[in-house]
Amino acid sequence: MSDDKKKNQIDVFKSVKSEALNELTPEILETGFDLLIESEVLKEIPVFGIGFKSFSLYNKITESFFTKKLLRFLFELKDIPQSKREEFITELESKNETKKAGEKLLITLNRLNDDDKASIIGKLLKKTILGNITFNDFKRLTHIIDNTYLEDLELLKDNEYLRNINDDIKTNLHQIGLLNRSIKDNREHEEYKFKKTGRREIIPATFEYKLNSYGRILIENGFD
Repeated sequence: MSDDKKKNQIDVFKSVKSEALNELTPEILETGFDLLIESEVLKEIPVFGIGFKSFSLYNKITESFFTKKLLRFLFELKDIPQSKREEFITELESKNETKKAGEKLLITLNRLNDDDKASIIGKLLKKTILGNITFNDFKRLTHIIDNTYLEDLELLKDNEYLRNINDDIKTNLHQIGLLNRSIKDNREHEEYKFKKTGRREIIPATFEYKLNSYGRILIENGFD
């Protein structure tokens, strides 16, 4: 990869405030890679720049998937006024956060195994720019999304009370940081059954799961 391409990729937050985002349409998300190479809109977005030339077949496939994820991510930001995006990036720059955070974000987007995850991350950044969530929460959730099965994440959509989610998936969601887990002591239930039936029955303690603050932020801001 050329030095120019690396430089363009690192500057993902420069792309976030690009005026060209306003020109992105749903149709461009379905455009084939060969046509994307010639897209005048993408050439105006710094993260893409002039980098789509002379790929081998392997690199072309890899670049195509990465481009798709970047587009899905940036598409979620297009309806935010450019002035608002610029204000957000300026604030990040004042804290010297853009370079390191931008590098990490691009590495994560490149690593994602599904472009729907890129859309979720884009929605979360949109809500971050609008002030609904903090940038630190955005970074933590980006890491969580990268390390979670997409299907498990989607089970949380409109599902605050975790209906129809089995305990194995709840355990996974707890381990990656979206659910809290507590132990339910069933001794009161044992006593209740004993009084009713006269039989003593041992009921083992069970785990209970609830959304934590990050899980709530995700379901309130990461889905349509």
